[in-house]
Amino acid sequence: MQDVRGIKIPEKDKRQLLEYIFRADANGMTQYQKDWSKSVRNLLESAYFTMKGDTLLKTAKIEGSNNAISKFKDSLNKTGVSRKTKRIDDTTSEDMWQSFVSRLRA
Repeated sequence: MQDVRGIKIPEKDKRQLLEYIFRADANGMTQYQKDWSKSVRNLLESAYFTMKGDTLLKTAKIEGSNNAISKFKDSLNKTGVSRKTKRIDDTTSEDMWQSFVSRLRA
């Protein structure tokens, strides 16, 4: 496999994953089985992800996009950009063009 539900698996992790799942110790248990059985939470998370995996990933992507859009809107609001006026608050003491020219010269 190259990925798990769209999440890329680095080459070094592929071997580790196989060992984690399949290499049993002297008691016949794999490290995955040991980690999985440590808590009910592990059982529930594993079962829920298996049951709803693709749906969960789509929801996470949408939520991530929404968060990015919100952060972008917030940053625009902080710069003084207004949807109604479509202009930038230019109350700074330095002229925008002068600032641009000085940056080009630097």
